[in-house]
Amino acid sequence: MLIKRWKELLLAVAILPLFIQPVSAHIIWFDYENGEYNLLFGHPEDGPEPYQTSKFKQATAYDYNRQILPFDINQKKEGLSLTSNGEIAALTGFFDNGYYAKLGDEYRSISEPEIGQYQDVSHYLKYTKALFDWSDTLAQPFNLPLEIIALQNPLAVKPGENLKVQVLYQGKQIPDVTVEYLGKKLTGDQDGTYSVPIGDQGLQQIEASYTVASATSPSISYETGFTAQKTSVPDPSALLGLSVVGLLGLYKKRFFA
Repeated sequence: MLIKRWKELLLAVAILPLFIQPVSAHIIWFDYENGEYNLLFGHPEDGPEPYQTSKFKQATAYDYNRQILPFDINQKKEGLSLTSNGEIAALTGFFDNGYYAKLGDEYRSISEPEIGQYQDVSHYLKYTKALFDWSDTLAQPFNLPLEIIALQNPLAVKPGENLKVQVLYQGKQIPDVTVEYLGKKLTGDQDGTYSVPIGDQGLQQIEASYTVASATSPSISYETGFTAQKTSVPDPSALLGLSVVGLLGLYKKRFFA
């Protein structure tokens, strides 16, 4: 059923008209499932959408010590996924969504040679960072053009708590960045810190966007995403050990209390 739905969506994308609204607010993010790190595209609060895999330009995988790991990119019917024989602790990615001309309230996808035919053109560049572990090294910036920085361990934040983040453009804080979570804009503190409220479903995708305008060339619209996801599961032997300990405790309570 899921594959059938993806086929329908891909067909819909193939026959989309030249006018698209909106092109902003789409981000990319990685989602771990069954040993694969799936690359997803869309509005996180609405779910993933089909995308042109050729627009995905770069990914880098890191281990716990932030050493680069080799990986494979897999072409799937619904998009791309990454796999590695190493233990991935972090991933970064870059997606070039191309040029769009704004015509009224709508956007038209154009090629680079067509830029001169339009007055209001933007180049949409999308980045993402995903953490699957946490350390002092992984807490440091990964030098993405636009990057969301977690100021505490995002894997340890519980429902009902807040995750503190900052957004850096070219390594520096910026005052007029847009930060969103589950479709709602967040307001930053005076020091540029944003509090992300964690609901019952745990931490979801955080988005940030920032546009650099230019009078002589297309403006550059940066969009970036941040996710943190636990990928490790308890070893079966460890679970068995916990079960034995629990049974022994119950036995002692019943017969020696």
